[in-house]
Amino acid sequence: QRTDSVAPAATPAIPTQPKERPDANHHLKFTYGVNAWKHWVVGKNAELEKQRAQGRYQKSFETDILKLRADELNFTLCMFVKEVKKPNGDSYAADSILYLVLGIQEYLFENGRIDNIFTDVYYDPFTTALHEVVKDFKLPVNELGYFVTRIEEEHLWESKQLGAHSPQVLLNTLVYFNTKYFQLKTPDEHLKLSFSHIMKHWKKTNIAKSGEQNRTVLLRYYPPPLKGQKNEDRKMYEQHESTENPLRCPVKLYEFYLSKCPESTKNRNDMFYLQPERSCVPDSPVWYSQALLNKFSMEKMLARLLMVREVQEHMLADQ
Repeated sequence: QRTDSVAPAATPAIPTQPKERPDANHHLKFTYGVNAWKHWVVGKNAELEKQRAQGRYQKSFETDILKLRADELNFTLCMFVKEVKKPNGDSYAADSILYLVLGIQEYLFENGRIDNIFTDVYYDPFTTALHEVVKDFKLPVNELGYFVTRIEEEHLWESKQLGAHSPQVLLNTLVYFNTKYFQLKTPDEHLKLSFSHIMKHWKKTNIAKSGEQNRTVLLRYYPPPLKGQKNEDRKMYEQHESTENPLRCPVKLYEFYLSKCPESTKNRNDMFYLQPERSCVPDSPVWYSQALLNKFSMEKMLARLLMVREVQEHMLADQ
């Protein structure tokens, strides 16, 4: 049973005139992250106050995260993920720290800030500091043998870490779907994936409702054969289209990725994840260069995505 809760203490049974929390309708309760940040800043400022009494002056930390410039936000987030503690002084588990910073990200977006602290190249120092905290995370198992993790796929959609918001977010989305559905678990497995490994198929569906399509599109992936493995023994993995929500459809996002890749890369059998072009804007016809995504970027993305509950459930089902 997990004891490290990100939730605050219970509220009184009969609150006077309850005020709806700003994250009441969100799956990702971002106020936990914002409150943890404020608590940490108050503690830092108390330390600085003591140092001032000894004649050492350092500028106090800003308590309102929305007032921070990008450089200040980057610098303080690096410290926050290494130093944040629960109100009782205990350490947070790595998935709780990721939950807190996803909440901070959501809070920034909710308040009109466009910084994406997980994918903007400017925030590399922060994602590297966070990687140090989460890279060795071992998923706790409860008494029923199920993995327990705070991070759910919906949190990533809400905080705009999945989707086609930018070239980097789209890459993160492909890594996510390929981890979840194609069972690629290591940076090397991902970086060995190529455009020629993924085939698009059409499958007839059994139930054709009147006026609705009766075939579905899917992506199929055959992992490279193991030594001495017969072709018929090879596993095959699929990603199916989602007609209910096209913006979250693995097939549509894969097709959109292809449309933003340089023509010369689309038949390559030695690369799939391409480095985003530094200078592109959303309506640029090409978002990616002809260079393979660097390994450290992949390691950082994958470490966070392996902490997602739905990914672990798929991996458990595949065993």
